Amino acid sequence: MSKPFHLLDRARGHRGGTIPQHRAIWSLPLPLGRIWGSAALACVLSAALLWLRPWVSLAWGSQMIWWMHALALPGQFDLVGPGTGVGEIFALGVPSIELALDVPDTRMPLWHGGALAALWWCTAWLPEPAKPLAFFVRLGVLIHAASVLFFVFWPASFVHTVGGHVISGMRQSWYLIVLTPWIHLATYYLFPFAMWQRALLTLLTAGYLFVLTPLQYALHVALVNAGGLILLPLLHLLFGVMLAITGFVALYGWGMSWPGQRSADDRARP
Repeated sequence: MSKPFHLLDRARGHRGGTIPQHRAIWSLPLPLGRIWGSAALACVLSAALLWLRPWVSLAWGSQMIWWMHALALPGQFDLVGPGTGVGEIFALGVPSIELALDVPDTRMPLWHGGALAALWWCTAWLPEPAKPLAFFVRLGVLIHAASVLFFVFWPASFVHTVGGHVISGMRQSWYLIVLTPWIHLATYYLFPFAMWQRALLTLLTAGYLFVLTPLQYALHVALVNAGGLILLPLLHLLFGVMLAITGFVALYGWGMSWPGQRSADDRARP
């Protein structure tokens, strides 16, 4: 009979060292003071973000209009459109972008299809460490391939516009900014970090979204102007709010690596 596996061996790595228990599976103590303080911080930060809403609207609109003129894009651009949204308290006025597109080339889907086939083939030659990048690229290829097929058979049925894409995308980013303190309340504030660390992570995340959004959608407009509406599904699904969420998660991971204020029970753990 083989020797029974000792429970302590589960905590040892392949070099014989002890693997400490990850803090994600600790039994996290939640003092009432931390809970109430975190909830109050989320309320204060949310109120501050909503108070800054008119300034955010003006700043985003000015940035978008500046880029439209700097890139010499054809169309009509208004600084701020109607501020409708999910309730008046969360509504955000965003710029109105009406891009004047050229008549699409009927051969454009064929060019895109050929480029997608070549890109799919090229990803097979990436080295093993680059396989995650290959998976991401092939996901984009599949999404854009579906768009190409749609524009081959039903081009007149595509009812989405660049202006609608910009409006919905910028408002999604704004809603994510407003929800940031409450997302952090459930995922970060309850860990034993200092109050200034909690506030700093939320402010950095909101600042990242504030800077990214007008640059991101100005680039989308420029790409659609160059490549046509056939690019819009890919930009919406893969490089829209998903891009903002990716950065959101990356900043959260960075914040979780900050040294926190461990309690006596936490310090007693290996």
